[in-house]
Amino acid sequence: MTFEERTEKGITDYEISSKTNQDAASYDSYTFKVMEKRVLRKFDIFILPLCTLLYLFMLVDRSNISNAIAAGFTDKYLESSSIGFNVAVSAHLIGYVLFEIPSSLISKVLGFHVWIPIIMVIWAGISMSQAAVTSAVQLGIVRFFLGAAEAGFSPAVIDYICLFYARKEITFRYGIFMALAIISGAFTGLLAYGILQIKGSALKGFQIMFLIEGIPTIILAIIVAIFFTRGPGNARFLTRDERTFTIERLRPEGGVDEKDTSVMKSQTKSAFYDPRVYGYIIAATAGSILNNVLNYFLPTLVKQLGYSSVDAQLMSVPPFLIATVVMLTISWLSDKYQVRAVPLLIADTITIIGTAGMLGTSAYDPSLFKLRYFFIILLACGIYSAQVIIYSWITGNVVGQYKRNITIATGFTFGNIGGVIGILLFPLNLAPSFTTGTIVCLSMMILQFVVALIMKFHLEYENKRRDLATLSKYNVQLNTSELKNTKLIREKAARLVEHEPKFDEILCDTHPNWRYIV
Repeated sequence: MTFEERTEKGITDYEISSKTNQDAASYDSYTFKVMEKRVLRKFDIFILPLCTLLYLFMLVDRSNISNAIAAGFTDKYLESSSIGFNVAVSAHLIGYVLFEIPSSLISKVLGFHVWIPIIMVIWAGISMSQAAVTSAVQLGIVRFFLGAAEAGFSPAVIDYICLFYARKEITFRYGIFMALAIISGAFTGLLAYGILQIKGSALKGFQIMFLIEGIPTIILAIIVAIFFTRGPGNARFLTRDERTFTIERLRPEGGVDEKDTSVMKSQTKSAFYDPRVYGYIIAATAGSILNNVLNYFLPTLVKQLGYSSVDAQLMSVPPFLIATVVMLTISWLSDKYQVRAVPLLIADTITIIGTAGMLGTSAYDPSLFKLRYFFIILLACGIYSAQVIIYSWITGNVVGQYKRNITIATGFTFGNIGGVIGILLFPLNLAPSFTTGTIVCLSMMILQFVVALIMKFHLEYENKRRDLATLSKYNVQLNTSELKNTKLIREKAARLVEHEPKFDEILCDTHPNWRYIV
């Protein structure tokens, strides 16, 4: 009888339940696989779809202004300058920068299930109020408070997903998570297209869009408050045995979420004193500029290719959909082969080609519009794939319940600063070429490529250094040829510390038995 057949028939139920109070490491391999398959199936059914749905509607509430711009909600409508309008549009990022880390820590202390529903209701109401603004100043104020309310959500939801999945599984799950985030661009475009067909109302189409798109977020906030819990330890959809197994399975990776504020100070210090953290943050910030540009201005970039405001909404859908397929493929391969640097370098290369192509083709020549549309697709495929890899790299390599939370939040904080820069570099009066902004985006993607390459060599060196230290500790001698075989060294060291702790809440990822995913 096959593994799958035995699992479906429930043959192992007794075996599993009898091990409730044992460490995950003490399960025999077959029982471990059965339980792992069972809990992962539940996580994929309950946690991932709901978290993705939350993120999707957060992005809809935040970035529906890009569709509104293409539909006439412009500097001319608000009687503002192009620069003033872009500053107002990007004001939410200032709210993010100021409140990202505090909001993320509040979520960690109070619990995702308590803090997130509160801010969801707040940001939905603020997003809907954009329908009433009549000046750039009003828009700037509303957008600032929108950012303040949404701040902390993105790092909190990424950190929450980490509580359920091992780092060997996380990239593809982030890929699925971000897939709907990317599709939200297509979803928003289709929704905006439908809403803009509404006729006979005293309100403009983009005003109706702002009002309608805030309602689902409020409904979801109620669902989160009822269904979600602090973590796997009290998850309602898991049995007692499954909760115990999940906690013990992830404990060696720092995935367990225990409310222990005694280590907050030491882990906060560790986050800001770790040079590797800054490498991740620099890479994330460099990519965030182009990422935010596409989130907010992709319909506008498409419109510059000769499409009407309404048709631009439809033509912005294919880049998002194609980017989703590419991103899921790259993230799946990243998990399958347990690598991060190489997929990131590939994604960066795709992005650099797309950005260079936009820079090298004339935005005024209609015969090149199809080629420029192809380059826009490359931009979307590359940058969205890159951002998934970066944040899975962070969550897989940075451990410690507060250190990881602060690192993710800091990454988003600096990413939002990059977002402000990106939006300010693409004022509508510089359309259709946006030469300055495109040059900056190209430079930042090259920077991300270089930083990723440096991180790759550094982490490989650090892993080998710790492996050799482990072998030296146990007096294992290697000959000259063995010293050149990194894989052999890793296998020998791993066997020696197989049953030892890989991490603790004080040393975090500087623990001598911890190894980084490269």
